[in-house]
Amino acid sequence: MLTNYLESQLLNKVEHCYRDAERILNRTFPFPDVLLNQRGKIAGCAHLQKNTLKFHPLLYQQNQEHFLTHVVPHEIAHLLVWQLYGKTAPHGKEWQNIMVGVFNLPPHRTHQYNVDNIGIKTVLYTCGCGELAMTIRRHNKVLKGAIYRCKKCHQDLRMK
Repeated sequence: MLTNYLESQLLNKVEHCYRDAERILNRTFPFPDVLLNQRGKIAGCAHLQKNTLKFHPLLYQQNQEHFLTHVVPHEIAHLLVWQLYGKTAPHGKEWQNIMVGVFNLPPHRTHQYNVDNIGIKTVLYTCGCGELAMTIRRHNKVLKGAIYRCKKCHQDLRMK
């Protein structure tokens, strides 16, 4: 689990980003709830209508500097766009403008963190291309009748 120091670093970054946004955009924004309970392969998530940010504690711990510099502003930009414009495309021009104009960051949509060692359980499936690890969630859907196809060879994936 995260240390108090890491949690305070994250909260300080959120606060700093909000102060910058308020100064640059010349208006105030409601400060969000910040949770460290994101799961799966997602580094962070913004719940717009709840004004909540969720961050993945293990991905943060393993990628602290980059996470604080890129993931935190990325998710905050989603909340700011919601406050400014309402419903828009998730990574549309409004979000991109906030990323560049407020946070001076490239508007990347996804992270490139290694997720091999964050405890996600998988089941091996095969197709014409080879093997693919599917999450337990998708595996359970297959057991209930769902069919997944390979994006490359378009064959049905089958359990190894």
